[in-house]
Amino acid sequence: MMKDNSTFDNGFWKSFGWFIVIALLICCLPWLLTSSSILDLSETGQIGDTLGGIMGPFIAMAAAGLTFIAFWVQYKANIHQRQDIAIERFERNLFELIHLQQEITNGLVIEHCNNGSSQMTVKHGREVFPYLYEEMIDRYHFKEGEENTTLKRVLDISESYKYDLGAVRQLCFLDHYIRHLYGIFKYIDEAEVWDEKAKRNYASIVRATLSPYELVILYYVGFSHKGIKAMIEKYALLRNLRPRLLADPSEGQLVAKKLHKGYTHAMDKDIDVTKEYRKTAFELVDDSN
Repeated sequence: MMKDNSTFDNGFWKSFGWFIVIALLICCLPWLLTSSSILDLSETGQIGDTLGGIMGPFIAMAAAGLTFIAFWVQYKANIHQRQDIAIERFERNLFELIHLQQEITNGLVIEHCNNGSSQMTVKHGREVFPYLYEEMIDRYHFKEGEENTTLKRVLDISESYKYDLGAVRQLCFLDHYIRHLYGIFKYIDEAEVWDEKAKRNYASIVRATLSPYELVILYYVGFSHKGIKAMIEKYALLRNLRPRLLADPSEGQLVAKKLHKGYTHAMDKDIDVTKEYRKTAFELVDDSN
């Protein structure tokens, strides 16, 4: 998942190539010196001295080459060790963040009495999301007046709420949950030591922890939070979204269309990105699955 994992990579062969060129030039020096008219070597010393003088540079070159290879192997080993430490530290922090996110999710609580009922409904953890979205009846304010209804219906009939989910006071208790979830994806995105494929793999681990109704809430939150929307589209966080759960049936049909293999990324060229997600929110451009 890391770049430059190979010991004998392109950098090594480039450096070693320059070493070979220099070594060949040095090996040619005896011939250049003996064939030159500048130096008179007609009276040479003993044969042993001549052979020693010729073989000496070759032996020195071989020793230098072995030293260079040993240095390079140690250099790459140090890089790999630092990378392994970075991987271990990053993954430890990431899984601690995921664990904390699960604790935040499990700690969510709704205590609510639907209008006309005296019975208190209490929901904990992930039960909060489907109840909040489809079952909890509360008073919502519109330009035309007020209505007691569910959040799902509100997101169907009111664009002002749909594209500004922060205006829904009933969702204020989810602020910590949303901020921390965004922080996890931002932590992955800002890890400069990772290539994009590794980042997508880690993001998919976090995505796998989200329930169907959490993805629905995340879908609508993205319209009013540019940072979250950017992460959704960069890491295909809505890949497992169930279109039938969306408030507007026509919107669900559009999402189902984008989830289909026949819908290409080029078809998103002219869409209104403030009111619609690109296909990358559901499937990455280079996703082979």
